[in-house]
Amino acid sequence: MYNVVLTNDDGPHSEGLLTLADALSNLVDLTVIVPDGQRSATGKALTLNRPLRAVTLQRDRYRLITHDGTPADSVVLARFFVGRIDLLISGINAGANVGYQSMLTSGTVGAALEAALNGYAAIAASVEASPSEWFNHQGSERDYALPCRVVTDIAMRVLERGMPPDTDVININFPCVVTEHTEIVVTRPTRVRMRNEVVERKDPHDRTYYWLKGIETEPAPGTDAYVVLKQQGISVTPIRIGGATEESLSTLREFLGL
Repeated sequence: MYNVVLTNDDGPHSEGLLTLADALSNLVDLTVIVPDGQRSATGKALTLNRPLRAVTLQRDRYRLITHDGTPADSVVLARFFVGRIDLLISGINAGANVGYQSMLTSGTVGAALEAALNGYAAIAASVEASPSEWFNHQGSERDYALPCRVVTDIAMRVLERGMPPDTDVININFPCVVTEHTEIVVTRPTRVRMRNEVVERKDPHDRTYYWLKGIETEPAPGTDAYVVLKQQGISVTPIRIGGATEESLSTLREFLGL
């Protein structure tokens, strides 16, 4: 049977994680390894300056391991607790991770990138959510049944056929509402989904503090952000970590006069 590891950055109580775990555990040998609380926007950070603490629990059809590290730490711990890993899935996250800006910030995609860098097939899955649902350890309360069906189908294709050529991570993003008729579109990542601004405020002690606020930008047609946010479709985006091309190396040599 295939060995699959499931993680996220919302913690072990996330509805998206639990629904996907139930779906996958019927088909594969599943281990869920997740941070013990909310770890959104941690990217691919690893815990290198202190020990990690982990607790193992046995669910009906899978093992649940929680730890006090980051989502990317889940990949390192999985190598220790699981051994052979045929596929790592991260999600389903509350809040879309469309565009390079979000992907490089997201703990959800960060775990998938860490897996890919270690040679594992990897999938990241997220669903668009309102700002009130962001950074919530329970994620969103929406119905995850259809997104889980899509993620499970893609996961089984990867397990049976391997990752598509020139793809290290498959990044899946769902709109707020998913139906049987929602179109699945293969997309390219947008560059910037949000423009970050600084809001200055005063706390109750009249001391100044600053809050980063994301302002939505207009996505270009054909990008992941456009498909999810404008067309209300399901975006499936290949992420490639591969090195520079010979053309880019040659161009840089010419630029540097080498």
